[in-house]
Amino acid sequence: MKTTFSILLIALTLIGCSKSKSAFVDTQKLFEDYTEMTEVQDKYTKLTDDVRADLQPKIQAFQIKVDLYQKNAQSMSMAERQTKEQELGALQQEIQQMQQNRGGQIQQESQAAVDSVISKVRKFIDTYGEENGYDFIYGKNESGNVLYGKSELDITDKVLEALNKEYSSGSTEPVKTESPADTTAAE
Repeated sequence: MKTTFSILLIALTLIGCSKSKSAFVDTQKLFEDYTEMTEVQDKYTKLTDDVRADLQPKIQAFQIKVDLYQKNAQSMSMAERQTKEQELGALQQEIQQMQQNRGGQIQQESQAAVDSVISKVRKFIDTYGEENGYDFIYGKNESGNVLYGKSELDITDKVLEALNKEYSSGSTEPVKTESPADTTAAE
């Protein structure tokens, strides 16, 4: 009995002494430098800029009408002013609605694309950890999941290199959003 207990104690001690292999990844750097993430962000920034550019002529035309109204308001009758103010209000609402609709659509698509990239990166890190014998891979970020780690445990650059190597550049294509003419034609 004493021998069995001693062997069990030694076995538990050896198991407890076995070192787990762990490392960490700087998630902020990973997502800033990951090619697919930068392409997704660039794509949706361009789409947002395109929406602004598409709406700019309408905004400028609206501003010209407002300026003209302000210039001529003194010489208009009360009824003319009210009619003109209603027209300008309706035009302003129309422009704001277009901005909100198209901006909201782009924001939803952008968030879905970013979420997809994050999910892909998490799966990649799972596979990377398994293939390289890690027991744990921690994420280091601004919220302090890892407050300190030895630099030799930082595998951010290795993971980033492998991740970028796996990603084929340019596979993220812009999603065509409807222009106001497309929307009105569809209705």
